[in-house]
Amino acid sequence: MSSPVLNTKAAAAYCGLASAQSLYNLISQGNGPKYFKQGRRNAFFEADLDEWNKERLTPVNRVVAS
Repeated sequence: MSSPVLNTKAAAAYCGLASAQSLYNLISQGNGPKYFKQGRRNAFFEADLDEWNKERLTPVNRVVAS
């Protein structure tokens, strides 16, 4: 992959989460994005974060009033 590797704080910001702790919580619950370990730290690829965000989105059905 050619995208930069993000740490947890940067990955949380990239995904629009309130904090890195939110991402840690999602990961511990098994609901977080795919990640790798770099030593003791979590490492995320943007492509994996994009895929995870896409899975979490719910389409909105808009009704147009006539």
